[in-house]
Amino acid sequence: MMKSLLFLILSLFTALTAQAQGEPQFLETFKPVERTHDFGTIYEKDGKVVHVFRLRNNGKSPVAISAVNTWCGCMVADYTKRAVRPGETARVTVSLDPDHKQGNFVKQVVVLVNDGSAYVRLWVKANIVPMVHPVREDHPFDYGHGLFMNQQLLPFPELTVGQTHTFELKLANDTDKPMTIQFKRVPNNTVLKMPSMVRLQPHERKSIHVSSLYSRRHYAPRRIHVIPVVNGKEAKPLVVKWNVAQKFRLLN
Repeated sequence: MMKSLLFLILSLFTALTAQAQGEPQFLETFKPVERTHDFGTIYEKDGKVVHVFRLRNNGKSPVAISAVNTWCGCMVADYTKRAVRPGETARVTVSLDPDHKQGNFVKQVVVLVNDGSAYVRLWVKANIVPMVHPVREDHPFDYGHGLFMNQQLLPFPELTVGQTHTFELKLANDTDKPMTIQFKRVPNNTVLKMPSMVRLQPHERKSIHVSSLYSRRHYAPRRIHVIPVVNGKEAKPLVVKWNVAQKFRLLN
């Protein structure tokens, strides 16, 4: 009995503290007709999809939506701007852009009401089927002989001994023929860890990992060239640097 009373007092104190600090409270009387909308399977190539949520004011006072947070740049929301009187219904229109999205998609939509003092939570779901983008969109650097990659420089930063840093290197075969890529290091280097050979089918895209373990301290920058040999022909070199203190912007 004493524990139950203590729990009740603690819960009441927590609620009062949250209200005093201005934290929004869940508004139970602002009822969505559906709390979760599942778009089902959608295709990136088809573009945006839209759904309208309807929320009914079952309370005794007017409710005004002050903002809608989608927590994702891929979703945009519009909503009823006027006050919603008891018994009336408001609309929240959510647009989902599947561009460069794939697989299972689940995001919350938070509807803030009455100047942010209360909220209602909605959910959006979808299964997004991606499209094949042009090679240069994700692999902007042309190495020659039909090979494209997403980086032309791998700048390994300064790390402490024992740490490993890894880059994702994306490769694309933009030809109608199979491609065998061998990687030649100039000068030779055993610290750099990456596949020695990669095979790509026509128009295939693949990612490999390029990593380096810092086994000892180097006080001067170092660099090598990794030359892709495509079907026996040398392509443009990939530059690899170590001890790069400056921040480089890598393309994702």
